Amino acid sequence: MIEHVALHLEFRLKVLVLGGDGFCGWPCAVNLADQGHDVLVVDNLSRRKIDIDLEVESLTPISSIGDRLKAWKDIGGKPMSFHLLDIAKEYDRLLNLIKSEKPDAVVHFAEQRAAPYSMKTSATKRYTVDNNVNGTHNLLTAIVESGLDIHIVHLGTMGVYGYGSHRGATIPEGYLKVEVPQPDGSRFEEEILHPASPGSVYHMTKTLDQLLFLYYNKNDQVRITDLHQGIV
Repeated sequence: MIEHVALHLEFRLKVLVLGGDGFCGWPCAVNLADQGHDVLVVDNLSRRKIDIDLEVESLTPISSIGDRLKAWKDIGGKPMSFHLLDIAKEYDRLLNLIKSEKPDAVVHFAEQRAAPYSMKTSATKRYTVDNNVNGTHNLLTAIVESGLDIHIVHLGTMGVYGYGSHRGATIPEGYLKVEVPQPDGSRFEEEILHPASPGSVYHMTKTLDQLLFLYYNKNDQVRITDLHQGIV
């Protein structure tokens, strides 16, 4: 047991979990804290507000973020701090948080998560783009401005590739090697993102995310892992 604990502490990281109040964010935050990492949960609580606007609620009751943190502490979990912050709108606060806390990694769940909601009205379309794209771009620019070497882990979606012709296809880490013909008849090989085919405004924002990630990795050497998983 002593060796097990020592192993966790040796690799202890400080991690910001953006969107840490969400369906995927909260379990991720708890899992990281359970492994001995220092976890800071960041969320604007918009998911709860959207449910109120739509007059719906979860079949499984969802406790408040305060009750969640208290329950986790009561069972002996490594304490986590919570920061009420809208990363899409409060850039200076995000930058100051990154500079002061100096996280080793940021797990990015802080996006409007529902494709049907993103297509409901012009207002929900605009909110999805404003929240998702601005949030991702603010995070990237804040990391560059901070001068810190921070690894971003982002929850994307297979939906950026569409649900038609690519179904069942092998996509090599999201990139393809292509040969580009030149005017003199020669060809050179280049690696490009797998062609995107988003089926909703939500999926379009995830497509824009991956373009932002590609640019900031290439231009500013920001370390990024963009996970394009199926439905969680």
